[in-house]
Amino acid sequence: MKPNEHTGMLSAFRPPLCFELTGKELYMDFDDGYDRTVTFKDRKVLSFGLVGEEKDFPYECMKIADKCYYVNFEDPTMTPRTAITLVLDLQTDLVTLALGYVGTNPKFPGIPSIDYVFGAIRRADGTFSRTRHGYTTDLMGKAISWNYGYFDIAHVYATEHYYRVTFSARGLARVYKGRPDMRSGSTQTRYTEPGDTYEDYCSPIKIRDNIYLACILETVKARVIGNGNSMLILMNLDEMHDVGRSFGSNREGGTGNNTLGAFGVYVDATEVLAKKSSLFIR
Repeated sequence: MKPNEHTGMLSAFRPPLCFELTGKELYMDFDDGYDRTVTFKDRKVLSFGLVGEEKDFPYECMKIADKCYYVNFEDPTMTPRTAITLVLDLQTDLVTLALGYVGTNPKFPGIPSIDYVFGAIRRADGTFSRTRHGYTTDLMGKAISWNYGYFDIAHVYATEHYYRVTFSARGLARVYKGRPDMRSGSTQTRYTEPGDTYEDYCSPIKIRDNIYLACILETVKARVIGNGNSMLILMNLDEMHDVGRSFGSNREGGTGNNTLGAFGVYVDATEVLAKKSSLFIR
């Protein structure tokens, strides 16, 4: 699936693509010891890579807040398959590079995973900030129900390293209306009844006040049914909306790297947080 082919269930509330970076070139110093550049050649193509080794890619850019951008693309030559996302904060001149993978686990090749590299963008005077985006506990205990148009789902940030998802009765009914096939697969996806909970890995990153990056992984699901996705979302909790991408595979063998958007509201997560953990020991 090409990066600009959106799944209808996730893209209904995706904002219009942003072209404010067109023509800009950014030089980035990353904590892995490698400098990279990104040049937005036009509205559809950027150049990205290690300095002197840049290549052209089709991309999509979305804006989450003033001077804060989510840039998503994929290098089709990379093995394992890799989604590349840049979160560019031109207010603080900081950048986070997210590398999402499918195919790194030899026993369960459908399991998604992700790595982050933090860095800084060269300023006009040639200097770099010494601060970085970083992992945060700000979201612990909070729950947000995200409305994707066709369905809504609550993300509950149970700890600093794990999330839980759950459907309300209304949310589950909306899922089944849009995806009736999920009724037959509900024992595999674990969304069997209103209030049922799924738990997996998630370590949120703070970009700036009330703007957070979080990857919702489906590693447990992938171990059960052989495939899974990761949703890398950039949340603006002042305006309660997010942008992001869904990357991975499905049971039919299809692949995706699709941008998305949603609107959110805070919900009461007391009952979900009180349930016994299925993944880790408290």
